[in-house]
Amino acid sequence: MNSKRKKSHPEDRLTFGRSRGGEAQFSVAPAKAGLPGDYARTLETIKRRIREERLRTVLSANAAMVLLYWDIGRFILDRQKISGWGARVIDRMAHDLRQAFPDMQGFSPRNLKYMRAFSAAWPQKAIVQEALAQITWYQNIALLEKLEKPEERLWYAHAAAAGGWSREILVLQIEQQAHRRQGKAITNFKKTLPPHRF
Repeated sequence: MNSKRKKSHPEDRLTFGRSRGGEAQFSVAPAKAGLPGDYARTLETIKRRIREERLRTVLSANAAMVLLYWDIGRFILDRQKISGWGARVIDRMAHDLRQAFPDMQGFSPRNLKYMRAFSAAWPQKAIVQEALAQITWYQNIALLEKLEKPEERLWYAHAAAAGGWSREILVLQIEQQAHRRQGKAITNFKKTLPPHRF
């Protein structure tokens, strides 16, 4: 005798797994057709809040890391002034920090020297908190490598944060001297407009 079992679909079942012998059961989501009318709108609101919070968490972590790197750079600068630390001490510190925090990146001798340069370029922590902690560490390195003047670095830091620029876009904007074009565009705009009359 050949009996065929009816195939069940996952949507038709209330749980996955077997119920024999106390084995674990896992709930199955009910079909969307039976849900209240405002479910989709509520779900979208919750998803948007989760995305916003995830972004806020990432931005907050980035700002904390940039400030940490500034602090490390400040410690190194201070020790160099007081105790005459040289490159050999920084190399040793890089090794020891990587040993102490193997799950973290960013403690290479080269990066520690960037931290020192970053702290030297921005002696006031308030400026770092306000503008430079709003962009990534790699964007800050690009500002250090590509620009000499603090006012230009700040202009690009603000523009990168406001525009959501990646490091590559930031470098491209620096190479194309966006700060000069921006200034000229404003000046030309004002010169070509006739005066407004009431």
